[in-house]
Amino acid sequence: MFRYLFLFCLLMAFISPLSAQPTPVQTIKGTVIDRSIKTPLASATIELQGKEPKATMTNESGNFRLEKIPVGRQSISISLIGYKTVTLSNLSVESGKELVLIVEMEDQVTVGKEIVMQSKTNKSMPLNELAMVSARMLSVEETRRFAAGLNDPSRIATAFAGVAGNGDGNSLIIRGNAPNGLLWRMEGVDIPNPNHFSRVGTSGGGISILSAQLLANSDFIIGAFPAEYGNALSGVFDIKLREGNKDKREHTFSISTIGIDAATEGYFKKGYGGSYLVNYRYGFLSLMQKLGLNIGDAPTSFQDLSFNIHLPTKKFGNFSVFGFGGLSQQKSDAVSDSIVWTNDPSKRSGWLDLSNTGAVGITHNIMLSKKTLLRTIYSINTYNYREEDNRFDRFNGPLIISRKNQFQEHDAVLSTVATHKFSKHHLVRLGIYTTGKVFNLLQREAVSNVLRDKVNTDGNTRLTNFFAEWKCDPASMLSFQVGLHGQYFSLNHSSVYEPRMGVRYMTGKNQYLSLGFGLHSEIQPLGNYFARIRVGNDTIQPNKDLGFTKSSHYVLGYSVQLSPNWNLKTEIYYQWLYNIPVTAGSPTSFSVLNLDENYAIVPLNNSGKGKNYGMEITLQRWWNDRFYLLSTFSLYQSTYLPSDNVWRNTQYNSNSAWTFLMGKEWALRGKRASSLGVDIKMVHNGGVRVTPINLARSIVQRSTVLDNSRIYGEKLSPFFRIDLQAEWKLQFIKKTGSFILGVQNLTNRKNPVSQTYNPALGQIQYAYLLRLIPVLGYKVDL
Repeated sequence: MFRYLFLFCLLMAFISPLSAQPTPVQTIKGTVIDRSIKTPLASATIELQGKEPKATMTNESGNFRLEKIPVGRQSISISLIGYKTVTLSNLSVESGKELVLIVEMEDQVTVGKEIVMQSKTNKSMPLNELAMVSARMLSVEETRRFAAGLNDPSRIATAFAGVAGNGDGNSLIIRGNAPNGLLWRMEGVDIPNPNHFSRVGTSGGGISILSAQLLANSDFIIGAFPAEYGNALSGVFDIKLREGNKDKREHTFSISTIGIDAATEGYFKKGYGGSYLVNYRYGFLSLMQKLGLNIGDAPTSFQDLSFNIHLPTKKFGNFSVFGFGGLSQQKSDAVSDSIVWTNDPSKRSGWLDLSNTGAVGITHNIMLSKKTLLRTIYSINTYNYREEDNRFDRFNGPLIISRKNQFQEHDAVLSTVATHKFSKHHLVRLGIYTTGKVFNLLQREAVSNVLRDKVNTDGNTRLTNFFAEWKCDPASMLSFQVGLHGQYFSLNHSSVYEPRMGVRYMTGKNQYLSLGFGLHSEIQPLGNYFARIRVGNDTIQPNKDLGFTKSSHYVLGYSVQLSPNWNLKTEIYYQWLYNIPVTAGSPTSFSVLNLDENYAIVPLNNSGKGKNYGMEITLQRWWNDRFYLLSTFSLYQSTYLPSDNVWRNTQYNSNSAWTFLMGKEWALRGKRASSLGVDIKMVHNGGVRVTPINLARSIVQRSTVLDNSRIYGEKLSPFFRIDLQAEWKLQFIKKTGSFILGVQNLTNRKNPVSQTYNPALGQIQYAYLLRLIPVLGYKVDL
């Protein structure tokens, strides 16, 4: 089957005649808007740079259009009096699709000699101008180009400073924090974990539900984030969606060893300005399993649908409807034949993991005045997770269920945010959003082969967030923001108020210092509040009054643009965590800071503490002249204090992380326009933290016995992986074909992730992450 897929991709690459063709051309178009309040900017000058320069200006709606642009890499500049010039270099102009741009321009605070120091936008800055530290923009180019990224925003983010992956999935460990401290947002509203194979209480999974076909440039923030973000401890992924082409209908189809992907976009009516964009994907990872590739120990399937519909009006503002939905399942059936057990004892056990996630929202933007934008969003989110473990104890005996979990949560979110721009020096943003939660939680575990409830509840509650923030630019060299975020949780009537601030000061040409501070809080996964604890013959729920988990962030950064395309950035940070749920009653080493999934079924109180601190360095060459480079290095320490009052390493304290990414593209000579791109990614992280095994006692008891005097006191071998990707892109007159070949874990390294004692071998045995995985695919845009 693998050979047939390969031949099919080659056939797709040559479906058009090979005779010489005229050089394909395409259109570059888009809209230029004010960065702060998103109003269109008229009379901005758009200049195409290069051997055949062209120029145009935006109309009263901020729209521009450059036609008959040769395919390949092009650069344009956008300038307007009173705003900083924007230069977009090495844009990929392809024959299959028009290049549609949304260009946000930032005010030029002063005029005169100081313009030299701040005349152009800095490519390292995030989209959110109030995020002044520990933030960067995740571009669409990066999502599609980084080796082994699988068009997955989370996997791309593991290349950034302060971020590490957690196993074979796409969960993110940010500055030593547990993965569940990450907040996901889409179009300005909180959403559930948008990943396939996600487990309860996590922020990651196996692969993203979100397709790169829908993504626009987005923000990724990992510390001291602005006041508009709440209910998160470690970071924010603020996802933006692009609009469909409002003038032309276009389509994308791709097939790979991971699955098939189809997208369509276009207009409802020419001249109206509305558009649609829809993407569907069906995954067949089981194909890779049948080809002999070890990507899991059970049949795996997933599918997803995502969309964004833009509906402008003349008098009542702009509406949009967006959403996504994902279905995923892994299932392994237990075998009742005891002869099979002799050869493979694991066959007597079976399991099921089913995860379904979705969100639908409607957005309304309207200008109340020339300087005031009101944005209102209503969304409905849903999450359904089912898990079951079972086994056969004897031949032809009954199937015994050892664990059965069913978690359902449905949220309704209403958000209103007003932004007012008093002048080029002052911006104020106020907002409130409230989330109604309806839940049904069941967690059962077997005791003496009898299932007992650990969590069994249904009901509803509400989390309300509100914020106010002010940004001030008193001079071109200085910018600062201050804000306040508040949260109220109706389940136990707890509340919290969180001040935030950020400062950026230009110390010289193309260099700046930044400082950030913020208090950040997060509610617990809902099941933690409803844990059922047996006391004698009674069952109690001791955790209903748990308060917010809290942390304070301190960040100091320095950035220098070494040349127009090279940037060096370093940050040091300190994070103090407090009010952490740890065990109540008898002192133990347990803390929710080490909990990466499921619920804590023990009595808890908020007396725990923790701290994370470290240093990060990023050297980046932005994509220019068909070449980019990104190298990051992080040193960090992550510790916690549980109820036994002993400071220990957290589970996520790997101490170091290094990444290196590089990519190069060559324009190929031939009968048709084509290019070859090669990308490489190297990652070296400190080893996974584990509790050592007491080998002597394990041998005596013939099972794994941990040395609990050294909780997380040992690290396994360091993680090292090389990923490689090559893309051959051909430009036809009205379509673009791309043949992609990637290899994950190129050296086939065995990276250990856990350890157990094997009584049959009488020694410690390791479980490893995925070995070498090839990814082959073909994509066509037309």
